[in-house]
Amino acid sequence: MNLFNLWNKQTENSSNDNEFVNIVEGCELKNVTVVGSSCCKSGYNLYEQLKEIIKESNVAVKLTYTDSIEYASEYGIISKPAIVIDDTVIACNNGIDENRLKELLVC
Repeated sequence: MNLFNLWNKQTENSSNDNEFVNIVEGCELKNVTVVGSSCCKSGYNLYEQLKEIIKESNVAVKLTYTDSIEYASEYGIISKPAIVIDDTVIACNNGIDENRLKELLVC
């Protein structure tokens, strides 16, 4: 029984439990990482919300979720959840709306 691994859910088109890839022909694949915290589910909720936006918008994205402290430190992320798009921190602590996310993800 795996009680403490609440956020590792199987995703479609995935080789990893915390990864979702949406391929669109003719679009450059963007790397998007949601940085969350193992003690708070809001990061994983943001990951799920982004996954739905990606499916609806039909954009080419490799979406990954991590709660790695090392990854957060590498990007200087203090407040979580955070979104990193192509090695640039876009938002911390849910500070971005859905329409702005769609604009950033369009190829």
